[in-house]
Order: sequence, then C-alpha cells, then structure tokens
Amino acid sequence: MNTDLNTFDELVLAASRHLQNLGRSEESIRIYLWAWGRFCKYMENSKIKECSEGVVMKYIEATYGQSEVKNLTHYQKDHLRQCLCLVQFSEAGSMPIYIDRKPKYEIVDFFRPIVDEYLEHKRKMRVSEITLRAHRLHLYQFSEYLVSRDLNSIAFLSPLELTYYASEIYPDAPASKNANLIVIRRFLNYLYNKEYIKRNLFQLVPKDNYRQQAKLPSVYSKEEIRQIFDSIDRSTTIGKRNYAVILLAVRLGMRASDISTLEFRNIKWAANQISFTQMKTGRNILLPLPTDVGESIINYLKNSRPVSEEKRIFLSPRNPHKPIDSEAISHLVNKIIVSSGVKVGNRKSGPHALRHSMANFMINGGTTLPVIAEVLGHASIQTSMNYLRIDVESMRQCASEIPLVPVSFYEQKGGEFYG
Repeated sequence: MNTDLNTFDELVLAASRHLQNLGRSEESIRIYLWAWGRFCKYMENSKIKECSEGVVMKYIEATYGQSEVKNLTHYQKDHLRQCLCLVQFSEAGSMPIYIDRKPKYEIVDFFRPIVDEYLEHKRKMRVSEITLRAHRLHLYQFSEYLVSRDLNSIAFLSPLELTYYASEIYPDAPASKNANLIVIRRFLNYLYNKEYIKRNLFQLVPKDNYRQQAKLPSVYSKEEIRQIFDSIDRSTTIGKRNYAVILLAVRLGMRASDISTLEFRNIKWAANQISFTQMKTGRNILLPLPTDVGESIINYLKNSRPVSEEKRIFLSPRNPHKPIDSEAISHLVNKIIVSSGVKVGNRKSGPHALRHSMANFMINGGTTLPVIAEVLGHASIQTSMNYLRIDVESMRQCASEIPLVPVSFYEQKGGEFYG
C-alpha cells in the first residue's frame, strides 16, 4: 500500500478524489466506492494488509467461485477492473484512463441519410431501440469498409465487394459475423425494394456456416431467491424500491425494460391486475397482481418514493428524481444478487436470470407451456420450450434404467477379450 496512506479508508478516499480529478461522474465514483468497499472488507476479514493483483484474483475467486477472467460475466469483469484500479492507485498513484464503452457511431455523410431512413423504417415496424442500436453499429462498420475501399456511393456496390467485406468482418468471431451479415442482407433488400440500387444484392451476400450453440438459461433455486430477498434492507428508501423491483422480476418475470417503464396506469388495484406493453415485443400483457408484489409497491409509494409528478413508478432517490432506466435496473439487480452471498459462478446475475428462474418454478410446478408463453409474453411456444432444458426434475423422470450386461457376454470365447 502507498506509504502515505495508512488505512484502507485513507486509500479509498484518496482514490475517489483521484477519480474526481479525472472528471468521473458522481454515479461512476459511487460504483467504484461500492466495489472498493467490498474488496477492502474482504481484505480486512482475511487480515490482508497489502493489496495486490494476486489478492484481487483471490477475492474474485472467493466471490464468484472462479478466477478465470474469460469465464466471468460482463458485470463481474467490471468489478474486477474496478478493484485492479484501486491496486494500481495504491502502487503508482494513478489509474488507467477510462475509455468510453459506448462510442457514438458516426456514419459518413454520404451513407448516413439512407441508414437513418432504414432505421426509421425498422422503428415503425416496432423494432426495439436496443436492436436498432445493434443495427446501427453493423451498418457503421459496413460504411467504414466502403470508405476504406474508396466507394463513396452505394451504387458502386458489387458482389465482389460484398465477398471481400464478408471475409474481413469479424474473422475470429463467427457469432458477430453472422449477426452483421444478416443486417447487411436486410439492408440491401430494403435498398432494392426502394429502387436505390438496380440489382438485388441480398442473395449475393456470402452465407456463413454459423450455428448458434444452445445455452442453458441461468436460474436460481428457491433457497437462493429467498437468500437474495433476505439480503435487501427494506428499512431504507432504496431498499424498499429495490425489493419491489426484485419481486416484479421474480414473481411476474418482467424484463428490466418493462420494470423501468412501469407507470401508475399499468396497475389495476381494484382488479388486482397489472397490465403493460412489453418494450421488446410490443405484446400487451395482463397478469394477476400477487399480494406480496402489490404490497411492496404500495410500501415504496407511501414511504420511499420522492414527491414527483412523474408517471413512471420507480425513480432515482437523488435530485432531480428521474425515472431509473433499464440499465440502472439491471445494475441494481446485479448488485443485489452478488452482494447477497449467493455463489453466482458462471450464471448470469441480472433481471433476465430471475425471469428464467420464475419460468423454471412454473415448469417444475406442472404449469403447461401455453400458460408459460402467455405469462412471459412469448410470441411462440417454441421460445418457451427453451426452458424445458432447465427442468432437471422432469428429465430425471424420463430417464431409463440401463439394463445389466449378462455375464455370458464377457465369457465369449473363454473370456479372452475381457480377461
């Protein structure tokens, strides 16, 4: 530890001032302080006096059940980076310069109008903003390629250029390449239908052989969910809000985007129902409002929610008390799950994992797939069938006993093969 800093508290205070000097926002500094607080508590409990990279990796393994960086989730890697920043500050009095992870993809002038038109077309088709941002990234990469090839007009596109592009984009990331080429195909088809290009190049974009491997949804057991609930301090303002948020994710399977946009008009108190339109799918959902969920929302509204004319229910406790967005919902759920003491391991630790957990409870309780699809707002039962892969108990019931091999099999030809 820096010899000028005698205690962890002094180190954290000096490091936070360094972040202020770097121009970090209050919210960013708050996240760092939370991460450093947990790390320092681990060091104190372990009676470790010198923080180092090796200590950080031991802390990460003790917290998440592993120290392999490649196996950590995005959130866990962020936590690791924040702890390593404290170590570097302790050793050198500085931290790495922050690189914005959300760059604004500035598409070149000649290409921008047609991309904006295409994205507006997709928006009118009720494509989510998250998907639109992904589309913009892929089209930005396409435009950068065109510029590098001195193609200043979409009319100069040719099958050969598309072949070159497909061979260069994401050479070591087949999933990203596949997603990118899908967007380019749809974009070219749109250009042809609008007569911006004379030839339909849609079918000339090379096909890749990518096949997505099915992944098991991350789920938590009832005991783990109970531990997560018990870890929330409901005596505090933020605790009351967070408890209601977690309940909505676990009991109703709501996504972060739907929780963040929930308004007073969506709750039908007289009928004990909750009605909302899913942000991702645009589907109208009507669900019964469980007593514990309703009571948690009432508790938050009566005792914790800031006075505001805002229509959305969940607000930031800090002025000017703006509605919390979906990213903030995901972050607070991550924070709650990780700090609850539940061993996360390789599992996701966001609202979607709680949504999967709810579906798992329904399957194990014998709920039929059509009902699960209706509750989750799936457009197709095929989507809900993915959850069958996590119904371990049902799989066990389907297992057949392996018949014993008769002794005579091993005694063939005097047993010379198996002696």
